[in-house]
Amino acid sequence: MTAATRHRILLVRQWDTQMGGSGCCGRLGGLDSVLGEASDWSQARTDMEAMGHVYRALRAAVPEDVAEISVVDPRNTAFLVPAIWRDARRRGADRGAAFRNVQAATRQNVVVVDGQVLPLGDPPDPLETVAAVWAALDSEVA
Repeated sequence: MTAATRHRILLVRQWDTQMGGSGCCGRLGGLDSVLGEASDWSQARTDMEAMGHVYRALRAAVPEDVAEISVVDPRNTAFLVPAIWRDARRRGADRGAAFRNVQAATRQNVVVVDGQVLPLGDPPDPLETVAAVWAALDSEVA
């Protein structure tokens, strides 16, 4: 399978919201912080770790020559919108379906296969995700 015919799997991760003035790499609170032990990011961290489990399950189950797997920030609409639109249209989705997938793909903890947002939980279960991804890939081949 060539790079042009490989499938694309996107894992849209948790919104990694920053507090105002904390900088691009900074967090307020947490261990070794002058603000103490308070952590404003515990839920975000839990979701990010869950998506990490999904990524590892997919990486183990889907060969690299079959699909490219990328983890994407939901704020990266400059990449997400055109990529999902092109993938959905290439897969044969009409404009309405492609638009609905673009809209749905900018939420956190979403799995997208060739422009199609899969109906999974938030965050998705790794084993359910692997099964849903293979079902989506198999439906395209059939």
